[in-house]
Amino acid sequence: MKLTDTAIRKKKPNGRVQKMSDGGGLRLEVTAAGSKVFKYRFKLEGKDSDYVIGQYPVVSLAEARQLRDQAKHLVRQGLNPNDVRKKEREEIREAEDVEEGMTLRDLYEEYADFKTTAYGDREPDWHVSTLEKHTLRFEKHVFPTLGAKPIEQLHERDLEECLLQVQQRGALVNRNKIKSVFNMLFRYAKSKRYIERDIGKYVSDALFVKHARRHYKHLTTPEEIKDLLQRLDNLQASYVVYQCLQLAVLVFARPGEVTRLKWSEINLNAGYIEKDASSMKKRRSFLIPLSKQSLSILEKMEPLTGHTEFVFDSPYGTGKPITTESLNNALRRNGIHEVNPHGFRHMASTTLNELGFDADEIELQLSHVISGVRGIYNKSEKLKQRFALMQAWADYLDRLRIER
Repeated sequence: MKLTDTAIRKKKPNGRVQKMSDGGGLRLEVTAAGSKVFKYRFKLEGKDSDYVIGQYPVVSLAEARQLRDQAKHLVRQGLNPNDVRKKEREEIREAEDVEEGMTLRDLYEEYADFKTTAYGDREPDWHVSTLEKHTLRFEKHVFPTLGAKPIEQLHERDLEECLLQVQQRGALVNRNKIKSVFNMLFRYAKSKRYIERDIGKYVSDALFVKHARRHYKHLTTPEEIKDLLQRLDNLQASYVVYQCLQLAVLVFARPGEVTRLKWSEINLNAGYIEKDASSMKKRRSFLIPLSKQSLSILEKMEPLTGHTEFVFDSPYGTGKPITTESLNNALRRNGIHEVNPHGFRHMASTTLNELGFDADEIELQLSHVISGVRGIYNKSEKLKQRFALMQAWADYLDRLRIER
């Protein structure tokens, strides 16, 4: 006799398991506690087994019959419905694990931590400034679209689309830098067994235009340098950017070393900047003697940013310094296209050599490594000579300013 909803609802527990058949192997079991469960009895390979369909009334009688028919179809195919359901549940769990697994942002943060960690006597692979540049690029160009995606679900076409968007903005240098980090990230992820396939390796180069490196003119003649100084003196820019560019010309350090200059690195009384090895490209501590003109700039900045960490603290209140891109943008907005802040280094090097200053002193002040016996001899750093060098350079620039 077929089951009915009325008969099922009226069935009461009696302290033992009761079975109510619906035919075709489907039955309802009423437990001693009163639970009502649909089950399907089937035979496979000569063995009787039960397949639990679900509890009434969560599963209705009509639904139970449909699920019984589906299970019966599997049995006809020689499949155990219990094994099939187990496999389906495992696949669902695996899919959920992937969805809740490591995202691209998670991978980037783990890899960045790895690259900025010192192991034993070995310096970190990524300098602090390098990390900041990579992070800025990923925050701007990558994370908004890919940051929250699980890395197992990413395909090389996702990376290609991201890189093409950067390319369409004309930011070819950033595109190349991001592509390089993609390669490192997914090679690392595969090595850590986070992914089965290194998708970074399969990003097609055919999609991307070649970046033509721009070669900046080197300003080396007194006339060219004088023209630059006059344009810098009349520069339309924020006060912080203006003073940063003025100091950059005087100390001719790498632009990032100037923009990230900290008050803790400056000794105004002794007249020098002492950069920690962790903030230098060559991973060596470095001392920059300050001319009177450089000290004057820092004394002007102290009332404005002396309470912050950075001398050239961002005026936007981020707690971070201005960027080298801020310097580049200021030059371009003022029509200065023939030189960038890094070119100040070449300008100083060439001019000082032509003025007859000692080549080793100039190389040391550029924070270049001198090879061979001369390099060993110069470990004393020639501080006294370099103080004189930096003052002579500042005085030379001042003379150019007033010459007619």
